[in-house]
Amino acid sequence: MKNFFKGRLSGKSTAAIICFCLAAVAALGIFSYNKASEELAGELSGVKDGTSQTLPVTETEPAEKANIPADNIPMEPSEQAAAEETMILEQDAFGMENDTAPEARPVSESFSGATVRPVSGDILSDFSDGELVKSKTLSVWKTHDGIDIAAETGSAVKSAAAGVVTSVSRDPLMGVTVIIDHGSGYEGYYCNLAYEVPVSEGEKVSAGTVIGEVGSTAEAEISEEPHLHFGLKKNGSWTDPADMLSGEGS
Repeated sequence: MKNFFKGRLSGKSTAAIICFCLAAVAALGIFSYNKASEELAGELSGVKDGTSQTLPVTETEPAEKANIPADNIPMEPSEQAAAEETMILEQDAFGMENDTAPEARPVSESFSGATVRPVSGDILSDFSDGELVKSKTLSVWKTHDGIDIAAETGSAVKSAAAGVVTSVSRDPLMGVTVIIDHGSGYEGYYCNLAYEVPVSEGEKVSAGTVIGEVGSTAEAEISEEPHLHFGLKKNGSWTDPADMLSGEGS
């Protein structure tokens, strides 16, 4: 009987130990499973929320979050061009005009002021308009940048129109020359004058004001009969003086 109870007790102890071990293994498995589940859930949640510290941040923060004023954000070239075109269209819509530089403003096609004939004789040589003509004095082919008006030596030379004297000089070829700014882009060149000149640089003159006398100082035209060489520039280029005199007032 004693050996029987001893065997029975030993069997119960062994069963208890086995149950305890199985329970411990089960508890450890459940604990490991729960921990793994929590870590996996945390990683999945972090990826979903964009808070994972292991992923590089490649997006640029908006200007509002970065405290950058919107006006300071550089535009692409196409956007800049579109913005400038829009600004121009808006200015045109409100009647805004850009300032125009004085030299870019057009002048009248023909001289509209009152004009007089500098001397009263006939035209001996016409304006060549860039064409080459043979000079009687120099025996060479050259342009004739003006008109020669016949007049006796000593005859009074008048300003063809109102203006301001800009130069009184002696040209090596065209002799004593008075240049007058007649306005609207026109400059008159009165050449082959006598040495005595009654006007000076900066002086204002009217149409018909005597500015000198016909002389013989133009070496390039000394073989011609006495005359006034009258040239005219429009916006810096030679033009036909006869066009200006066609509307003369006296």
